[in-house]
Amino acid sequence: MTEESVNAIVSKMKKFSVQTCRNIPFSGLTTLGVGGTIKLVIYPVTARQLLLVLKLLYRLKVKFMVLGKGSNIVASDRDYDGVVVVNKASGVTFRGRRVVALSGTSTVTLSKKLQDRGLSGGEFAACLPATVGGAVVSNAGCYGQCVADVLTGVKVFYKGRVRYLRACDCLLSKRSSLFKACQGYVILSATFRFSRSDVQSVKSVVAEMRDKKARSQPLNYRSAGCVLYHDKVAVSRLLDKSGLKGFSVGGAQVSVKHAGFVVNVDKATSADIYSVIKQMTEILRRDYGLEPKLEVELVNFAKEEYDFFSGR
Repeated sequence: MTEESVNAIVSKMKKFSVQTCRNIPFSGLTTLGVGGTIKLVIYPVTARQLLLVLKLLYRLKVKFMVLGKGSNIVASDRDYDGVVVVNKASGVTFRGRRVVALSGTSTVTLSKKLQDRGLSGGEFAACLPATVGGAVVSNAGCYGQCVADVLTGVKVFYKGRVRYLRACDCLLSKRSSLFKACQGYVILSATFRFSRSDVQSVKSVVAEMRDKKARSQPLNYRSAGCVLYHDKVAVSRLLDKSGLKGFSVGGAQVSVKHAGFVVNVDKATSADIYSVIKQMTEILRRDYGLEPKLEVELVNFAKEEYDFFSGR
C-alpha cells in the first residue's frame, strides 16, 4: 500500500471523525502479543462508522482485515502492508428473548446484560475474551454451550453490500463457520434467541463456568486459547498423553496447565508460536493418525506455512 493511498484513507477518516494510527504493532492488538507492524489501523466506534469504513476500503480495493479483541489471532512477524480495522462498534438491544448485538460488543458485556435479565443459554460468553463478531466467526463456546445453540441470524457486509443471513446459512460447525472458511464477510451484528430463567440461576452457571476456567486454563500468560481442535476428539488430552506439556520453542510454550494452549512465556515471536503449533500438529498426525484443524487464525504468513495445516 502506497503512502499516497494511506494519506487518502486517513484524510477520508478525518471527515468521518474516525480515529486512525499508522505503524501499529500487532502485538498490542492481540492477546498473544506477537506480530509485525501494521501500515494503518482504523478504529470505528459506531455501526455507521464501521459501515462507512468498510465501504471505503472495498471501493479502494485495499487489503484489510477486521479485528475485535484479537483473542484468536496469530499474526506473522512480517509487517502487514494493509489496513486493520479494530471494531469498537458495540451495543445490545433486547426484545424479550430476542437479542441483537453489534459485532464489536464484548462477549463479557453481553453476558452481564443477559445475567441481569435472567436469560439463559449464553452463560459461556462470560468465559470468552472476544467480541460478538469474533465469537460468531469461530462458533465459539465452552462447557457444553456455543454460538450455534442461540444464533438466529447475522447482518454482514459482503462484496460491497449489506446482507442478512439466517443461522442455517452460516454453516456453523465445531469452532468454524462460513465466515472462517470464506474470506470477505464482515459481521456487522448478530441476532440471538435465549431461554428465560431467573437472575440467580444464570449467575450461578456463569460462576461455575468461570471457576472451571480458572482451574483448567493458564490465565496468567498471554495466549490465544486452544490452538487446535478435531471434530470428534479432544486433542488436548492426546497432547498431554504424548508428554507435550512444557514443550517450548524460544519464548513460546505448550502450557503446563492445559496442553491445548500455547502461551507466550518470554517475549515469544510469532515464529516461535508457529513452530510449537506445528510440532503439536505433527505429533497428532504421527502418533494418532489425526488431522487437527486450526482453531486460531494465522494472519500474514507465507502460503507454504498455511498449507502445512491444510495437509498439502
